[in-house]
Amino acid sequence: MSNPGASQVLRGLIGARLSEWSTGSQERVVRFYDLLVEENSVQNLTRLTSPEDFLNGHLEDVLALLRSELLGPSAMDLGSGGGVPGLLAACLEERPWILVDSEKRKAEFLEKARSQLDLPHVRVFHGRGEDVLLRTSADSIVARAVGPAERIFAWIGKCSTWNNLVLLKGPGWADEWGAFSRGRYRDKLKIGGEFEYAVGPELKQRRIVRLNRVPRGTIA
Repeated sequence: MSNPGASQVLRGLIGARLSEWSTGSQERVVRFYDLLVEENSVQNLTRLTSPEDFLNGHLEDVLALLRSELLGPSAMDLGSGGGVPGLLAACLEERPWILVDSEKRKAEFLEKARSQLDLPHVRVFHGRGEDVLLRTSADSIVARAVGPAERIFAWIGKCSTWNNLVLLKGPGWADEWGAFSRGRYRDKLKIGGEFEYAVGPELKQRRIVRLNRVPRGTIA
């Protein structure tokens, strides 16, 4: 069951943070929070269930993603899980989103939430990202807490139906990119843009990175 008190607290917290968005969009965010917390009692989707933790741990990432201007015209949320960032972003914008998760129960939750939030610009697929990309396409592949860039590219690199990889990362990104730059796929991706931001009262440093595919025959 959702907690009306927690919903009201979140409504107050996001008022200033979402001032440029409509009241309807703000209410969809609150409704998404209610659905996420309710489903979290059935299956483990997130540990960030208080209004404050949801704001600092989920919503701030999504706001940074939208403000970074690193996304293409359409996006796929790889390993969407509880719907962050893709489903939450879709509560605030009309960009087409594809949500993919290999776990059936998570995909079922995503579809239920998509329907209840009335988001016709969102599609949900149960399966592996590389398999879904054989049937559809997206300009940007978005990944948050899925794994390092090298592992993700190993999954989807052979698919030609995407153009860039957008990663939400923490302070370990420099080491991760260094490892990628020395690895087997080092000539396949290049950094096409970065967006730095801080979240929470502790001002934790985070970064969004867009990695563009390198055309065959060129040097990254």
